[in-house]
Amino acid sequence: MMQDSELGRLENFVSKLLDRFNALQAEKKRIDELLLQREETITALQDELASLKDERGEISNRVSGLLDRIEEWEAGDTESGDAGKTSRNAEGGVQGSLF
Repeated sequence: MMQDSELGRLENFVSKLLDRFNALQAEKKRIDELLLQREETITALQDELASLKDERGEISNRVSGLLDRIEEWEAGDTESGDAGKTSRNAEGGVQGSLF
């Protein structure tokens, strides 16, 4: 009789142990899937960041080019002595200097 109760306790213990093991396996599977999703998100965000950095570099270069052209235009305008003066165009209108 004593062996039956001990055997019953052992069966109960093993049953609970297997239930916990199965629950932990299911949780591990869920966490692995979540980790995979996060890694995919990280990769996508890194790609987007690289793309945005490239775009920012291109925009910076274009703005720099525009500023250089404006500076060249201003330098050419001041060298010719037309800064602040007005001139008549071919139709008789008056055009003022912007800078």
